[in-house]
Amino acid sequence: MPSLRRVRAALDRVDWNFPSAGNVAKSIHSTHWFPGNFIPQIPSHLIQILSTPGNIELDPFGGSGTTAIETLKLGRHALFSDRVTACVFVSRAKLSAVRFPIEKEVKSEILAKLAWVHLCENDAPGIRDEGADPRLSRWYAARTLRQLRYLWKMIEEYSGPTREILEQLFSDVLFSCASTGKSKTSTGKIRRHHWGWIADNVYPIVPVEHDSISAFQKRLIDLPEKAANLPNAKIYSFTLQQDARRLALSSSSVDLIVTSPPYVSVIDYSRANRLLYLWKGWGLDKDKGSEIGARYKRGRNRVQEQYLQEMSQCWSEFCRVLRPGGYCALVLGESRRFPGTVDQTLKDMGRIMSLVWGPKIRILTRRRVSDRSATEAVEYVSVFKKQ
Repeated sequence: MPSLRRVRAALDRVDWNFPSAGNVAKSIHSTHWFPGNFIPQIPSHLIQILSTPGNIELDPFGGSGTTAIETLKLGRHALFSDRVTACVFVSRAKLSAVRFPIEKEVKSEILAKLAWVHLCENDAPGIRDEGADPRLSRWYAARTLRQLRYLWKMIEEYSGPTREILEQLFSDVLFSCASTGKSKTSTGKIRRHHWGWIADNVYPIVPVEHDSISAFQKRLIDLPEKAANLPNAKIYSFTLQQDARRLALSSSSVDLIVTSPPYVSVIDYSRANRLLYLWKGWGLDKDKGSEIGARYKRGRNRVQEQYLQEMSQCWSEFCRVLRPGGYCALVLGESRRFPGTVDQTLKDMGRIMSLVWGPKIRILTRRRVSDRSATEAVEYVSVFKKQ
């Protein structure tokens, strides 16, 4: 484990703003949309500085799997954890794609099944009634829905990692094909989509027809065909669905934690994936109710106080599972509506572990924090150490 002096010096040398950085096109990170995911450069640098190859790294708010993927690529064991079913679904498929990408021959086979677009329609739901929910007809034009059902029936012909990866591509198409057409942003540009409409269950006035077959074809073609060049073939990854307030992990079992916890009242992770829940027949209410700092709670009393209490429970769990001498790196932000949340959160964490670096302010390369004023949205990167 690197010394604290070297750690601080290395952290200070990084430009945490990462100007113009983001997901690389046609990479594993870009295979599925996700609200509020952070750029891979952040966890990549933190993992390299705060751990050594062979260490066990945990992201207890795993989201879309960005940290877990970077962990594997850097030769560390990855523990992905999140309470939200949609997050686990997306990340498991991405981690499968890192190790077991769809082979070129299988790609060609699938593309051949989609060659005649006018024949790629089906009215039948999946084996487990996937796509049968009548509410889907309010989000999708009739032909688009038939195409989506055709895609799903085709995906059911596959199994294992290939099935997981194809389902993830389908989920991304599911989201993109619910867009509302020619609505505009505040700057006058054509709005491609907004997950907030789905989260708030705001149906399109008239469902817009989309070519979901072509959308799926493009995503399949763009998939990497080679496994990631992992430095150690023996490293492992585990995908766990669990609440960060009650981690089902042994005490002192993790070498490093790198995570970006939810910001108070900014994002609804489960409701933003409402269409996937509808398609799969998953219950949304349980996931929604377990989210910390969910956006839909923003109008309730004591929102900030409840958030801080729930995060304090998480800090205690982080300290318990982290081994003595291990580091915990946090990327935090706050909405303009609840100023002071980050400051209090860091103070609460500081009562459990020692703050050894930061908080370092970074200007976002991708907007994750809701702020309609003229000020720039910022995040704070901090590193704690368990004594």
